[in-house]
Amino acid sequence: MSSSAFAQFLLSRGALKIAANESGYFKLKSGRLSPVFVNTGSLIDGEALSVLADAYSAKIASLLKGGKLEEFDFLFGPAYKGIPLAALACASLYKKRKLNKKFLYDRKEAKTHGDVKADALIVGADQVKAGAKILMIDDVISTGAAKFEAWEKLSAALPGAKLVGVLVAVDRQECSGDALTAGPGAAEEIQARLGCPLFAIATMGKLYAALSPTLPPSSCAGWRAYFQKWGTKQARKWAGAKGRA
Repeated sequence: MSSSAFAQFLLSRGALKIAANESGYFKLKSGRLSPVFVNTGSLIDGEALSVLADAYSAKIASLLKGGKLEEFDFLFGPAYKGIPLAALACASLYKKRKLNKKFLYDRKEAKTHGDVKADALIVGADQVKAGAKILMIDDVISTGAAKFEAWEKLSAALPGAKLVGVLVAVDRQECSGDALTAGPGAAEEIQARLGCPLFAIATMGKLYAALSPTLPPSSCAGWRAYFQKWGTKQARKWAGAKGRA
């Protein structure tokens, strides 16, 4: 699926929301107020989930074929959004690509009943062997904070496991930090702190390029202004070019 088609898919299904003005801006986990918001949780019908699953599995297969992604054993979906995404991607990889992988997910609270040793915090942990390679799957990356928290939890439960990459539906091309500070780009920080690459089905710049010709000028201006302030160097480049990503 092309970036343009993916953008139209997200927008048409309500998974990509664009504010008309500042009064409708969305508060992110970082505390920043953004004119655009991506929420794959809005994709809840069978057709939409099938499209999303294929988009993830196609991206994974392409990365593996091109040698950009190291071979891996498990997909890991951080709670909550990442859980269904990892499951969907895992099923689609087998059905569409004949790649049989396993998937893991974490619990927000430790399990206190049943076979506690097998999956107290990480469901599927009892099937993970030393040196297992893991690909993290999630919906969006903004500052990267949630990904660092998820890997800290997973690596503590599975010592010796290796993270080979992080794959998201949309890379917001945003700097790390909070509502008052801007650090390095989230992708660069993922590489520096986790030692693995970040991959995305689409970047915020590609979404903007695909949708801006049909948006009201006020929406485009707000979108550009936000990423001129909080975007990575690459994002500031397209945000300052008035529509070209």
